[in-house]
Amino acid sequence: MINKTKQAGFTAVELLITLIIASMFLFAGYQLYTQVTRDGADANKTAIVSNVAYKKLRKEASDVTTAAPSGCIASAAPTGTERTSTSSENVTGIGTVTYTVTVKCAPSSAGVLDVFRINVKASYKDAGIDKELEHATFVN
Repeated sequence: MINKTKQAGFTAVELLITLIIASMFLFAGYQLYTQVTRDGADANKTAIVSNVAYKKLRKEASDVTTAAPSGCIASAAPTGTERTSTSSENVTGIGTVTYTVTVKCAPSSAGVLDVFRINVKASYKDAGIDKELEHATFVN
């Protein structure tokens, strides 16, 4: 007599191994999800601060073109003359952001327009870490 038994289903060991492997994949996926979410939030904060710093840069560039900053008077200021101002602003979702605006006279010679270098540096804290970003441009 031949005994033919047909196996139906999985053994307990096979199910345990499958559950362990599935739980490792789920744990790795969760860690990846939290990291991507955190990086997205950091990028959003950087973009917000960058936009405000860029607006300050454009405003300062507009002000410089209408009236030369103190110390940078047409062709009379020595190379390296600069004006620096610092201000703080509370930005929603980020906290206090400190902006340092520097307007520096570039060298000029006969027949060349005076050129000013404008630099805006924004400093803020994100999760206890100091972060900075800068925008700069030249105007005449």
